[in-house]
Amino acid sequence: MELQGQMKTGKVVALCSAKGGVGQTFLATNLAIALQKKYLSITLVDGKLQFGDIAIALDLKTSVTMKDVAEDIARIDHSLISNYLTNHESGIQVLAAPERPEHAELVTNDVMKKAVHMLKDHYDYTVIDCGYAFHETTLDLLDIANDILVVTTPDMTALKNTKQLLETFDQLGYTSKIKLVINRYDMEGLIKPEEIPAMLQLPDAEFVSNNFKLASQSLNIGIPVVSRRSGTDLAKDLGRLADCIVKNNHADDETDIRKERTKKLWFGRKK
Repeated sequence: MELQGQMKTGKVVALCSAKGGVGQTFLATNLAIALQKKYLSITLVDGKLQFGDIAIALDLKTSVTMKDVAEDIARIDHSLISNYLTNHESGIQVLAAPERPEHAELVTNDVMKKAVHMLKDHYDYTVIDCGYAFHETTLDLLDIANDILVVTTPDMTALKNTKQLLETFDQLGYTSKIKLVINRYDMEGLIKPEEIPAMLQLPDAEFVSNNFKLASQSLNIGIPVVSRRSGTDLAKDLGRLADCIVKNNHADDETDIRKERTKKLWFGRKK
């Protein structure tokens, strides 16, 4: 596999949650492909090192995983990192979790951080399925991330845990990077989805509709919804989530460019 063009400073999008079963892996795989459809170079990293499901969700046969990265980290540089990725038919590149849970111990925080930094130098977006938010490795990845997608569902257990998670993230200084994603927002229940952002003390949220049967089938057969069922409401919601990510990062880039231009003009006037 060849590296994607020249060195660049790509964006890192990390998905995390306060509990399992909220559809995080489904969102990560589909978001990565939705971003790739915008003619962007995308790599997807399985950060659930012990029990990662990205390869299964994409029906990928992986010959190399994060375990190989850990074993070879001393000799890997920016020109070699692509050799540890697996190509998916959609065009995204995948860095899979180790095949055996015990191999996760080989992947230290430093290994994960080095790998992600190398990937962001060659891909427009690196999407990471981080798993539960309070793992030490996850916190290091959230430090690197440009966007942190906190995934939840509109049930009381998930929302209670998410509220506690967001309070911790505020203490860690992550608030400006957080985007709340309410998956299965239209599932039957007593909680109105439009009231959830205020409940969690956030200004807004991104909403992904509930089609549990389609999502489960997609994961079981390894064919993402945005690839083969792009006309469904679920796929359209995932496309809008990708739009939001790109739009917000483009705005941030424009702000940085304006700041740099202003700084140059200011210093240029000084005598």
